[in-house]
Amino acid sequence: MEFAMDINSKTRSVRDVVYEKLKEAILMGTYKPGFHLNERQLAGEFMISTTPLKEALRRLEQEGLVVTRPRVGSFVSNDVMASIEEINSIRSAIEGVAARLAAIKIAEDEILQLGQVLKEMEHYRRERNSEKALEVNLNFHKLITIFAKNNYVSKQIEAIRSFDLAPRNKTLSNFDELDRAYKEHELIYKMISKRDPDGAENAVRAHIHRSTQFVFKGSKS
Repeated sequence: MEFAMDINSKTRSVRDVVYEKLKEAILMGTYKPGFHLNERQLAGEFMISTTPLKEALRRLEQEGLVVTRPRVGSFVSNDVMASIEEINSIRSAIEGVAARLAAIKIAEDEILQLGQVLKEMEHYRRERNSEKALEVNLNFHKLITIFAKNNYVSKQIEAIRSFDLAPRNKTLSNFDELDRAYKEHELIYKMISKRDPDGAENAVRAHIHRSTQFVFKGSKS
């Protein structure tokens, strides 16, 4: 596998880029459970020294995606899919809380702002523009987090967001999934704009759970 190193020195280190690329490869199934992450080979593909690579592998090990065997090497965890599923369960719970808080605290101008993003989502859905749909999708979820007005919840969501980006990209590249996702976001918007905390939380939880199952079904087929 060849990696494109799009490093912006002002914002990301080499270690961070390597970490993100390896995580994406694992989450998307490019590197299957049990795959040997040969340090010398990967360092050569990234055209870097092994130091930032080792640091990236340590971070992935802490997240349960990689296991390291002394004097043998690093491997993609055999439990990687279980780890991802558990993390997405946590994500659905936290983002559900964010939606609940947003439904309680949201202001009228914020409802209009969220509605405008939903209109953009509908536009790109009709155009079958997966790249733009993903961008707007992320914005929709970020706005809900902002409108929740809770720093703790915001930090928890940010901490696990990177586990979701690659799978979400995969789901929204499927046109049928674009339609399903839009309808679910429409319901989320409806519940928040009606200031229905239970409805908003349940809609977000259901959306994340279903989209996660869609990804796993594709990965296992």
